[in-house]
Amino acid sequence: MGRINQSVEENIVSELKMLGLSTYAAKIYLALLSHPYTPAGFLCKETGIPDSKIYYALGELSREGMIAVQEGTPSIYKPLPPKEAINNLKQQLVENLNQKIVQADNLADSLSPMFASVEGRDEIELAYVIRGRRNIIRKMKDLMSSARNEVVVFISERDLLDELKSFVKKANTHVKAKLAVTRELWKVMNPEELGQARILICPINLVISDMKTLITVSSWKNEVAIMTNDKALITMSSEYYANPKCCEKAG
Repeated sequence: MGRINQSVEENIVSELKMLGLSTYAAKIYLALLSHPYTPAGFLCKETGIPDSKIYYALGELSREGMIAVQEGTPSIYKPLPPKEAINNLKQQLVENLNQKIVQADNLADSLSPMFASVEGRDEIELAYVIRGRRNIIRKMKDLMSSARNEVVVFISERDLLDELKSFVKKANTHVKAKLAVTRELWKVMNPEELGQARILICPINLVISDMKTLITVSSWKNEVAIMTNDKALITMSSEYYANPKCCEKAG
């Protein structure tokens, strides 16, 4: 087409389509860049777009603020400079997005009463499975950072300790922290990092934030953890800290 080779044209058309233009509209705008002040008949020949579709695509470009129209017989079409045209296209995208955001907010408001009216949903949402070490570690860090009163942390894996060590140290200065690590990990930690730590006897990895949310690793090898807000499970897990069969005092 004109001065643009086919490969470049296809790439530009693809990018314009991602910005919301139709294929026909994108092709016409490119044609107009090479042949400004052009009637629709010439654009049909230049682009191969049927005359039954050409005016619809030209109307689209006009609505998006990418071309100017000189009315007459025939009408003449002129492209706006690319920066101005794309800026107008961007503005339309922003307006469309804002409209969808308002619609989404309204939908959320409409659906919320339905959710709130469901009884026993806490029992239904007993636990969630988290897969992948990166996801497990990220969620544990989030829980430790969001704790306001107390955090319970059991660690039996060295790579997990390396990831959480700085968060444990920070938790010791901001909230009540109950830390337990295995004897092997105890040996590689500095005293200031341990705080009031205990020695973990059972190979457990878990984080409890403010006695509200628990993440416990069911299989570190298989990279699977469970997150739950179930109060009974959280209470039972937190009691391991004081159970001498699970945690013992250092010394």
